[in-house]
Amino acid sequence: MVLSRIINGEVLVLLSEALSPVDQCGCGDTGYLTSRTLPIALNLGAGKVINVPVYTCSSSMCDEYTIPSAVAPRLDEIAEEMEAKELLSIQFSWKPTLEDEASDYQDSLAQGFIWRFHRRSYEDAQVLLVINGDTILLQSKIDPTEYYTLKRLEDSKEGIQFSFSKFFEEDQDLTYEKFIELEPSFQKEIGTIKMEELEDMLLEEFGETID
Repeated sequence: MVLSRIINGEVLVLLSEALSPVDQCGCGDTGYLTSRTLPIALNLGAGKVINVPVYTCSSSMCDEYTIPSAVAPRLDEIAEEMEAKELLSIQFSWKPTLEDEASDYQDSLAQGFIWRFHRRSYEDAQVLLVINGDTILLQSKIDPTEYYTLKRLEDSKEGIQFSFSKFFEEDQDLTYEKFIELEPSFQKEIGTIKMEELEDMLLEEFGETID
């Protein structure tokens, strides 16, 4: 079920169905839940729908995407609303009708974002593990005994945030089982990062990504 309301002159489409954090990108590779502005053809001109949930792969060279099955049938309805209200732009709202559904969606969005880091490598660090869709473990390439974690925090008014921590461990071949045995008391928190700022922070901290 999808409802809509008008706020400040714009139609907000309310998504009320939880989405999987991982599916398939349009290129055929694994796709991760994110959002994208999509063009939409209207009789009154070229329109756009902002923040449409889509699945895209982790390759920066790929511009393909897949629209979730729960969203695809609604785009024609959205176009009709835009035509009726003579709008060229609609903000696709992430806020469902019920609080628990909103929490489910935020959880899927955060998990999709985290799974995107699987096997990612930077100039000075590599992602060693992605755990349960809520924790990213990185290992320094300069000092292999130096590790970093990014762990998703509980949702707040500030949006989706991560705790950024650092620790040292002599074992340079840290497995999931060994990490779980160590966690959580051994880490020193460096700071808190918003999800929207996390990609830039990692590039600044560890250098460019390496394919």
